[in-house]
Amino acid sequence: MVDRPLIALTGATGFVGRQLLRDRTQNSVPVRALARMQPHRKLTDGNGIEWISGDLSSDAALSSLVSNADIVIHLAGATKARNASVFREVNALRTAELVRRAQAAGVQHFVHVSSLTASRPDISAYAKSKAESEILAAENAGSMALTIVRAPAILGPGDDATRSLFSALARGILPVPGGAAGAFRFSVIDVLDTARFLMTLANSRTGGIRTLSPASHLNLGWSDIAQSAERVTAKRMHRIVFPAALMKMAGHGADLAVKLGATPQVFSRGKVDELLSGDWIGDTQVPNPIPLDETLERCLAPFLRSARGLGEQERSEQTDDLKNRSNRDL
Repeated sequence: MVDRPLIALTGATGFVGRQLLRDRTQNSVPVRALARMQPHRKLTDGNGIEWISGDLSSDAALSSLVSNADIVIHLAGATKARNASVFREVNALRTAELVRRAQAAGVQHFVHVSSLTASRPDISAYAKSKAESEILAAENAGSMALTIVRAPAILGPGDDATRSLFSALARGILPVPGGAAGAFRFSVIDVLDTARFLMTLANSRTGGIRTLSPASHLNLGWSDIAQSAERVTAKRMHRIVFPAALMKMAGHGADLAVKLGATPQVFSRGKVDELLSGDWIGDTQVPNPIPLDETLERCLAPFLRSARGLGEQERSEQTDDLKNRSNRDL
């Protein structure tokens, strides 16, 4: 592999992609990134980054993306969709097309970021689409090295999918599933560890097809999250237990809202089924993982600052009110 390989990147403006680009600037690895152009988004070439306008549905954009590239890191995908067909089109079929074009362009290593849910394809439409994406990627890779990364829950500040959880933790509230699901174990990975792991992986010399499920913390429970949040916030965490039946009802309601025209959200019946389906444990410990307390501290910081700001505002208003009363008394 060349000393400074050209990386073709999808999902560059997403949660993990933004962090990967920030990390990349530290070692000056050239990147060609695919991004859908939007009115509020200004993407300018420079600092080793070349932008390709388009998305996974544009065959011409995909060809431009992989031309003369040495490595592909495929992050883009759908985590919420109106129906199973959309999940399949975006996550499976478009991944297959990108792999075909990368293989034809002479790419040496394709890193496909999938999901740990792919290990149970019958759980949800999302899981099924991710499992199919892995199968199609392997079928179309030819002699190109293919690494499939089954990511667990990725934690970091600025992710819309976990915003409600961290907002609750900042207030001393930990929502947990009820029944047996409350004791399930799970893996998590910090977004900083994710970006670092992917960059190291992409530049490794490898061949054939391999599948990895990396994690910063391989085996956690809700009590671990509660204890870490208590250390970070100096607040006692009060668990609010949601019975499985109630969670399923809420999931059905979310799906019904989408059918009636609402915007799809990550929370759905499929997501509920994933949460209630057992342990979700990875198989690969990332080197030098970021401690869980540090991860939660970064995730909670915006919400804690907001809470402190609101408290200061309330105290200021109370002080002004007392001054006004005192002036009236005089």
